[in-house]
Amino acid sequence: MRVTVTRGLASTVTTEKDIWVHNYQVNPDVNNPIKMEVGIEDCLHIEFEYNRSKYHLTDVIIGNVSLSLMRHLATMALVT
Repeated sequence: MRVTVTRGLASTVTTEKDIWVHNYQVNPDVNNPIKMEVGIEDCLHIEFEYNRSKYHLTDVIIGNVSLSLMRHLATMALVT
């Protein structure tokens, strides 16, 4: 970690220190697939399927998204 202190007209002080991070958590034993469903009743149905329910920060999320149109919609927009 590097800390820099700027003191206006006075000199700038910079100090570097090593830090260690320990993670004592054990990986979860049960990591079942997860499925989420959202939609508008009798109109639009969206399903999200993922192969696990828990992910590490460095993991890549791989899954499926299914859209089912139940009846005709006048307009539909996807906003990201």
